[in-house]
Amino acid sequence: MNEIIYDPQDVGKEVSNAKGKVFKLRKYHLTDSEMSLYRKKWDNEVLKVNIQTRRKSGDIFFNPYRQGIYYYQIQTLFLLGANEWHSLSDIISKLEEYSSSVLLRRSVVKKYGHHTAWDQFRGRRGRLEAKTSKDYVGRMQENFIMLQRLSQMHPYGYKLHQVFSAIDIKRISRKGFSNGLYFYRLSTYPTQQQAFPIKDFSNFTFPQHETRYVSKKFIGTIVTKDRVIVGSNQSPIESQEVESQTA
Repeated sequence: MNEIIYDPQDVGKEVSNAKGKVFKLRKYHLTDSEMSLYRKKWDNEVLKVNIQTRRKSGDIFFNPYRQGIYYYQIQTLFLLGANEWHSLSDIISKLEEYSSSVLLRRSVVKKYGHHTAWDQFRGRRGRLEAKTSKDYVGRMQENFIMLQRLSQMHPYGYKLHQVFSAIDIKRISRKGFSNGLYFYRLSTYPTQQQAFPIKDFSNFTFPQHETRYVSKKFIGTIVTKDRVIVGSNQSPIESQEVESQTA
């Protein structure tokens, strides 16, 4: 059973990965003072958001990332409605609307010609050597996958876990769409022990090998057509609750 091995006290220490490469552990968590600061900033930002939308995320959640594309993608799911599934197309439209209102510093405008956060994200070129995620849609989807990560020494989703939340991804089969359709959800929980991401393949037909999509390193819950795979320290009872939540 996989469990989170990242320890904030180890930040800056030299550690080795599975391949034996030694590196200094980066910081992926919020300190107590940062939690308080980020909470205040986020509360100010969402003052004008309607009360129904704010209530959907509960009283504990706030966006734990600094201003940047991770922050904007999390905020987009929040604005669309927490604890609800949203289609990729709806997320792209909302992300464009929201991040187009975020103006960049003059130095960025002068250097790159990008006036808004959306211009910057949309106009960024993919790495030439990249096999996937060369366009902005692919990069956005890859970011959501990264924000599910709690395993190993690079848990990009750890800050979400700190605020009792997680990003869920659903993939469904649809005629005419060879890769299926994607849906995403910002889920919030009453306890941190429950706050693990979900990969829902219950309505997706694996084209070849299931193991290509079902990672043994994933910390969270993977739902397929015939089973629920829990890869975290959730209890069996919580696993049953998660299974019903994916419906």
